[in-house]
Amino acid sequence: MIIIPLGELLAPGNLKKVSDCLRADGVMAYPTDTLYGLGGNFYSLAATARIDALKKRVDLPYSVAAGSLAMLEELAADIPELFRSRLEKLLPGKFTFLFKPHPAIDPVLLKKSDRIGIRIPGLPPLLKMISALGFPLTSTSANLSGRPPLNDPRRIASEFPGIDLLIDGGALPPSLGSTMVDVTTMPPALIRAGDDVKKIRDLVKEI
Repeated sequence: MIIIPLGELLAPGNLKKVSDCLRADGVMAYPTDTLYGLGGNFYSLAATARIDALKKRVDLPYSVAAGSLAMLEELAADIPELFRSRLEKLLPGKFTFLFKPHPAIDPVLLKKSDRIGIRIPGLPPLLKMISALGFPLTSTSANLSGRPPLNDPRRIASEFPGIDLLIDGGALPPSLGSTMVDVTTMPPALIRAGDDVKKIRDLVKEI
């Protein structure tokens, strides 16, 4: 397992290690602005299968971590006006928004779901890394299915020895995870109340 400190992530040699790992269908653990995630190249079915095996979960789709709004727009088939006018200002941040997926995305990557959950975490080194890679990451909490998320990189390394790479951002503070909102409906539907949910309620009074 390769371990890269978050503060050294953007060094050219370390970016190459991450790129080489993920382009070879590797799986890594990485910090976000909420929880640690397990992820790989979102477009890699092999990486998704490995994450399924690590988490012992096969039934539910994973979210996607994008590096920018431009990357988000490549993943979504349609961007509702309400998102552009109100909710876009919450990103980067502790939110996952559900969109209709772009028709070019293989439905298998979404476990046949008709929605794609996309977030842009408020962690600048992570966003710069994703932008440098040129592809989004699978984003799911670092835990076995049904168990609490792990926010200590030492425990993650111990309980997931099968991952290829760990970005060590230290132990993260307690978090409810990202707040999830479905913007394909009108009014938008609050799917999961997580961190900063009040910001959503302040912006979209219908929720």
